Amino acid sequence: MENSLTLTVKNALPQLAGSITYNDVPKMFLTPGYVSQAGNMYQEGVRLSRRMAVKFSIGHGYAHSFLNGIQVYVWDGSKPKMVAQRTYSNFWWSERDTNLAVKDVVKEYLINESKVQGVNGISDKDFDKIASDLVGDALQTTVMLGNQVLTSNNVLQLKG
Repeated sequence: MENSLTLTVKNALPQLAGSITYNDVPKMFLTPGYVSQAGNMYQEGVRLSRRMAVKFSIGHGYAHSFLNGIQVYVWDGSKPKMVAQRTYSNFWWSERDTNLAVKDVVKEYLINESKVQGVNGISDKDFDKIASDLVGDALQTTVMLGNQVLTSNNVLQLKG
């Protein structure tokens, strides 16, 4: 039986509508993997917070796991809206390098959005800090959510 948290994750990113479970090793919710004809396994992962969700495309080869892509979503009301994405080739998975890659994608989005909105005066260091805080919050929130069992009366609301 699925708990309310798993249903919340599925509702946040409907493209993850299959079965999804929390895995404490990569500290994210993961879809079941599928195996290609070449024998490699692929799966999607997600980390989320009240402000954003990050979807990871992950490949598992014989000796290494790979980050194949990142998609960043923000909440448009209660619906996810993809605002940034990046694909990778031969990016060996490591928690440190993956978090740096997510921070780079989020920072780039923030810089571009500030230009569109006509916001000036934010330093590169400030963008680094904001992106780092957003990515850290998604990681911490996902770990917290993944480690608790929510009852149907405690459904997480993903509105900012």
